[in-house]
Amino acid sequence: MFNKILVPVDIDYPKTAAIVYQKALKIAGLTGAEIRLISVMPGYTMPIVASFISEEMVKKAKDQVRATLEAFIKDNCQEPITYTIKTGKNWEEIVKSADKWGADLIVVYHNRKREVNEVFSNSCSHRVMENANCSVLRLKNIR
Repeated sequence: MFNKILVPVDIDYPKTAAIVYQKALKIAGLTGAEIRLISVMPGYTMPIVASFISEEMVKKAKDQVRATLEAFIKDNCQEPITYTIKTGKNWEEIVKSADKWGADLIVVYHNRKREVNEVFSNSCSHRVMENANCSVLRLKNIR
């Protein structure tokens, strides 16, 4: 049924990310699917932003995200797992990565509270659901 499952991970919310990953892992266990994690950093290409942020700062930010994501994997993933880090609009990068990798399921978290800075809140999960070329599972009220 599913062969490749893409799981967006917001490293600012590791407890939620761990729950989402565990749910995706259960699905993968049923179908023998491979899981890939994705974390999306905000883009720095807007001229007003780009003028204040050097390439070195972007590299440091990406290195920090990589280190945090690798720590998340070490703490939460039982088996070797692949991941990708992208920069840009979260939902666009998730959809593009799913297409490029050939994912047939994306598992995202839907935050009904719409907390400020919740990267994978309603707008992202809804846009992923509307634009993805594969199935999308939106998890709600997870604990």
